Amino acid sequence: MNVALAHDSLTQLGGAERVLDALHEVYPDSPVFVLVMDKKLKQKYQAWDIRTSWLQVIYNFLPKLQYLLPLIPLAVSSLDFSGYDVVISSSSGFIKNIKTPKNSIHINYCHTPTRFLWSEPEYVDQEVPKILRPLAKLFLAWMKKWDFKGAQRVNYFLANSKEVQKRITQYYKRGSEVIYPFVDTAFWKPSKWRHSEGLQPTEESQNGNPTNLVQNAAAGKSNYFLLAGRLQAHKMNELIINIFNKLKLPLHVVGTGRQEEYLKSIAGPNITFLGRVTDEQLRSEYSSALAFIYPQVEDFGLMPLEAAACGTATIAYGKGGALETVMQNATGEFFYSYNPEEISKLIISFNPEKYSQEVFRRQAEKFSKDKFKSEIVNFINSLNL
Repeated sequence: MNVALAHDSLTQLGGAERVLDALHEVYPDSPVFVLVMDKKLKQKYQAWDIRTSWLQVIYNFLPKLQYLLPLIPLAVSSLDFSGYDVVISSSSGFIKNIKTPKNSIHINYCHTPTRFLWSEPEYVDQEVPKILRPLAKLFLAWMKKWDFKGAQRVNYFLANSKEVQKRITQYYKRGSEVIYPFVDTAFWKPSKWRHSEGLQPTEESQNGNPTNLVQNAAAGKSNYFLLAGRLQAHKMNELIINIFNKLKLPLHVVGTGRQEEYLKSIAGPNITFLGRVTDEQLRSEYSSALAFIYPQVEDFGLMPLEAAACGTATIAYGKGGALETVMQNATGEFFYSYNPEEISKLIISFNPEKYSQEVFRRQAEKFSKDKFKSEIVNFINSLNL
């Protein structure tokens, strides 16, 4: 059985790329088709058979894939999968729209239907200059039809969560099977506790006395809460920054993004921005935090699993993928609206001592890489190809 892998692009390393790594471990001799690959990642993938589209030539001179959006449909169609019995694509964008030979099977592991086409209507207003927005909206309307048509050519959809499964049904009118992605439990584990490093409990807030919580934190924990991920508007980071400004509790912010400078400009002295960090540094941040704050709606709640594997509970918005990875009162707590008072009360009353390290670990290990790889293989074997 000749198997090819396909992935949207290799321009950054995130959860989708970890899934691709695992798929490649299952099928190490398979070529990997991508639209483009950034030169900074060539060393990581130097042993792989990476096959880029002709879009790579332009990307080498203009390494901003969003600027090349009008060319993507042509580039996707140009990828040649002749001679392959099975094509497994990993996509949150457009690689699912490939055309495969008539007798082959195309399995798409869907991280989400293309967000800015289906679930982020504010994309054009945020990313496109005002003068170009009418033209951009016309093009995206056409692209939406193209994306839907391409989704109908996929033989089997695998969704990375029940949340994404619902989106596949809603937007593509297709069924799917859920195979959860994984957390690397060999890496994500409690590190040596790193204490507060000079971040002392601050004065009483207007909403009570949260300093008691900080002073009586679980043994080994530092006195800060953690917010991590891309600093973009839809991640609801501004809401959390404003809440912690009022509470005057220490907050560490990990990550970069379009809102970074703005968020720094409105943050009080109790908020520390750490920027882009290594996985080892993030592991330390998870391990030492009183709780991980997760206010956004995600396809799959991977970061709460990483936090749990490191022995830390999550305070999450009760919607989207977090509902599948955070266990209420066992590995975290939920808030169900973006009401600042509701979230503030949850933070103030939060008690890290109520959680069990064993429960954290068991929850994380439900989402292991071995389980993911096994379920992928079992699904393909069930097709009797």
